[in-house]
Amino acid sequence: MAGKMKRREIGSVVKGRDGKPDYIKISGDVTLSKGQFVNLESPAQQRANLERALSDGKLSAELGEKIKERIDNIPDFVRFTLTVNEQQS
Repeated sequence: MAGKMKRREIGSVVKGRDGKPDYIKISGDVTLSKGQFVNLESPAQQRANLERALSDGKLSAELGEKIKERIDNIPDFVRFTLTVNEQQS
């Protein structure tokens, strides 16, 4: 039986400066497996997912507030957060 999946942030897509293209910044050592997906989540998508999880009762109000604070602290130059889903043991 498959275990629960955990979302892990691995980096971000950052807006380029002075007309340069956007770039990807990895926040730590990451190993990806062949065929593994990397998800792009905008702050707006993260807020919508948080609201949905709160309304469905999947998160407590206290945890929801902590997540909202984290999302609100994402700088404007970060276009997307890069995440992977990993199996919890």
